[in-house]
Amino acid sequence: MSSSTGVGGPNSKMVCDMDDHGVHGEMKNDALKVAAAAIEGNQEEKDISKHIKVFFDNKYGPTWNCIVGSDFRAFVTHESKHFIFFYIGKTAICLYKN
Repeated sequence: MSSSTGVGGPNSKMVCDMDDHGVHGEMKNDALKVAAAAIEGNQEEKDISKHIKVFFDNKYGPTWNCIVGSDFRAFVTHESKHFIFFYIGKTAICLYKN
């Protein structure tokens, strides 16, 4: 998994096992764009999470899981190349497929 900066958040942290090229690069870009739009259009974390999950289920097939919040810990099992954790502002997003 890689860690990078520039997303924004408490530590500007991103953990991602999606490649930066091909369909996995598109998934990574979609995660960032769709999450930003979901935060812009929804107030509650459960609605933000649902927006992201539904988009990914429709575009990349089931079964995606999305956790959104400002303070949580997660230990998940996921398919290879299908995990991303990042912040937008103070909102953390954990998105993965299993």
